[in-house]
Amino acid sequence: MRARPTLASAMWRTVSPLLARKSRFYNQQAMRCSPKTLWADTEFATGRRQLLYSISDGDLAGGYDARIELDGANVLLHSRGGPTGGRPPRNTDYQKALLTIVRRLRSGGNPNRSGIARVLLDSLPARKMALEKRILVNARELSGLSDEQAVALIRSRAKNFGQAPGALGGNSTKALRIETQGNSLASIRSTLKLMNWKDKLSVNRLSAEEQDKVNSSHIANAVQRLRSNEDVPNFNDSREYDVLLDDGTRLAPKRVFGLALQEALGVEILPEHFNAGWGQPSFRIIEAAGYLIVSKDEPAPTPEEVLQAQNVLPPADDGSREGTLKLVMHMRRERNPSLSYRKKAAFTAKHGVLYCERCKMIPTEHYEADVAAACIEVHHAKDHVRDMEDGHVTMLDDLECLCANCHRVTHRELAVATRKLGKSTRRRISSQG
Repeated sequence: MRARPTLASAMWRTVSPLLARKSRFYNQQAMRCSPKTLWADTEFATGRRQLLYSISDGDLAGGYDARIELDGANVLLHSRGGPTGGRPPRNTDYQKALLTIVRRLRSGGNPNRSGIARVLLDSLPARKMALEKRILVNARELSGLSDEQAVALIRSRAKNFGQAPGALGGNSTKALRIETQGNSLASIRSTLKLMNWKDKLSVNRLSAEEQDKVNSSHIANAVQRLRSNEDVPNFNDSREYDVLLDDGTRLAPKRVFGLALQEALGVEILPEHFNAGWGQPSFRIIEAAGYLIVSKDEPAPTPEEVLQAQNVLPPADDGSREGTLKLVMHMRRERNPSLSYRKKAAFTAKHGVLYCERCKMIPTEHYEADVAAACIEVHHAKDHVRDMEDGHVTMLDDLECLCANCHRVTHRELAVATRKLGKSTRRRISSQG
């Protein structure tokens, strides 16, 4: 497993050309730094979390490696993460930062003058619980304890939170919410001597070549970790697009790719390291791994739509059906009644009769004229719906009139061709990793 890069990596240049190249890459990326300003200071009044901070230390110019947020006058300390599953360690100075926070909030270590009202668990699963059920310690329990004893109690309660009585193990470096009393936002920032995390180091964007080291296994692992509610503090919720899973679950594309990239490169990844969007490596690689990206206003497939698509698709090698969601979106757009009506009308005006462009079947030769048109459906022949971006304008010449049988066969042919292309692409991406 690749060790987390440090400033000492500059010395590697003298070892060998290979290590020198690695050193230049890690130093350029400044992987230990954290995101730039998330929102402007002027938005603090909204009550939302605003900036990422580091807590300064007199002997450490860049501050501790521990991310801190402020929610009003409350302090949010991010959890510590070890180098597991291909991830580099993060917030390695968690314990030092917690002790410093407690010490400074308690007015120089006087146990009888505590600025802490209570400490709550702030992990992602805990946030779904009522505040009262997340309390680890309150001001009364901290009264009379030294700073070191207070930290020990907080960490012990965090470790045992949710554990069965007598159970071994537990995590004592979980995300915390430290609520203060009688403090303003400005006084908290001053008292804790916080510095904007963005001031620690700058972040350079990763090249497409480095992003292409992510393969389908990395993407699948990232999806699984997010589905298990793993906290990913470096990345926010998506604003425009989601990765849509078969069960309707929506994941932020940047979170998915960020975790995958972190595993692929073995270093900490931040939002500034890559772009997310159509035409970017992140979206291309996520889709090549078999996942669908949709706009946030795109409704999730209904059970009826999924069933209809599954009836069209051939089974995959393992008996499952691949590409269901992509076909649902394709068929959903084809059912646009206005588009279908205008295409059929234009086709009839041009040819004098409505017929299937594939098998040449003329419905009026088999059915009454007032119902014959129902045999013909409109198919997107020029553009695959999965390749259409928001705002795409479909022209009537892009459409094709097909009977229901030919339309179903055409969809299956497209699905088989897409599956073969997807497997080929995934094999190529995997070989690059």
